[in-house]
Amino acid sequence: MKLTYLIYNAFGVGGTVRTVFNQANAMVERGHDVEIATMLRYHDEPPFPLDPRVKVTALVDNRSGTYVDWDGFNGPEDTSWHGLFPAGLAKNWDSRRRIGAMIRFLRGLEGQIVIGTRPTINLIIAEFADPSLVRVVQEHAGLSTHKGEWRAAIDAAYVKMDALVCLTEADRAAYAEAFPHIRVERIPNALHSLDVPRSDLSRPLVVSAGRLDGNKGVDKLIEAFGQVVEAHPDWTLRIHGDGPELDALRKAIRARHLYNHVFLMGPTRKLDEELAKGSVFAMSSKSEGFGMVLLEAMNCGLPVVSFNCPVGPRELVSDGVDGLLVPELDVNALASGIIRLIEDEELRRRFSEAALRKAAEYGPDVVTKSWELLYEDLTAAK
Repeated sequence: MKLTYLIYNAFGVGGTVRTVFNQANAMVERGHDVEIATMLRYHDEPPFPLDPRVKVTALVDNRSGTYVDWDGFNGPEDTSWHGLFPAGLAKNWDSRRRIGAMIRFLRGLEGQIVIGTRPTINLIIAEFADPSLVRVVQEHAGLSTHKGEWRAAIDAAYVKMDALVCLTEADRAAYAEAFPHIRVERIPNALHSLDVPRSDLSRPLVVSAGRLDGNKGVDKLIEAFGQVVEAHPDWTLRIHGDGPELDALRKAIRARHLYNHVFLMGPTRKLDEELAKGSVFAMSSKSEGFGMVLLEAMNCGLPVVSFNCPVGPRELVSDGVDGLLVPELDVNALASGIIRLIEDEELRRRFSEAALRKAAEYGPDVVTKSWELLYEDLTAAK
């Protein structure tokens, strides 16, 4: 099979990038022809391991400081599509150039299975990719996150696609009800490997990871850890990741006098190794389409504490079995959950064993086979 994944930024750190790379690596290992087309490129190296057999096409490359389109195009701007999508897509020059490059790219595809990984991209695929291609929506967010003109645009576009794949059973039910005339499947994100470092649960260290933005609620985690430190001053918190809230979070750490206990570690290409150094994993997100890093922590044998936010943690974590789910945005409950695991080593170890069993259900072989069967069915139906 020939697979082309379209992604916004394959050179930025994020859950969608990591899961698409995992899929691409697994599919190319099974002998498929795999390409990742990224709307922009600012760096030489991707943030996560990528099999060299996976072709990467930058639709717009800005590494040199100037914009270079994938096909060398330097002609007049195509404005014919500006009225087809929500107004924001044509608002600035950068966005228009990337979308123009993607439209030209899509028009040249033949015999591919085309997978869109972002609503913007899916709208463009539905409009400009040849209907003879297998066109698949990968939805990394719940239906309720799409509102107003975006929901209207999605309603019109997704019915043109061959299948819509989401990450959780709750999302599958919602999308199936909204789009009864297309195939809707639930295929969870796969771990890149089950052979990863495992925590021995001996260090006085809590770990967390994710993009440092408002949705991840890292400010709530820092606030909660202040309570943890009062009870257990020998424990520390390491937060891996980068994002627009970095400066604000640094200020919050200083304001709470936690500079000897909470450390912003920045992004890492060796997340498994960093997770395995911890003894507890904490997640403070307001919402998670899936919560890939939560699963990766469980794969390293970490007991987890997470806000019971929609929708990923609710499906990944069995409360009281392999982790703790606490009420959404409840800082006191988050702190209490972390403290409970710190103080009960037997519970930590029991959760750790259960977390490893849960992670095994998301191994790359199991999930990749689901994708292959879906693509084979869709191809046969064309």
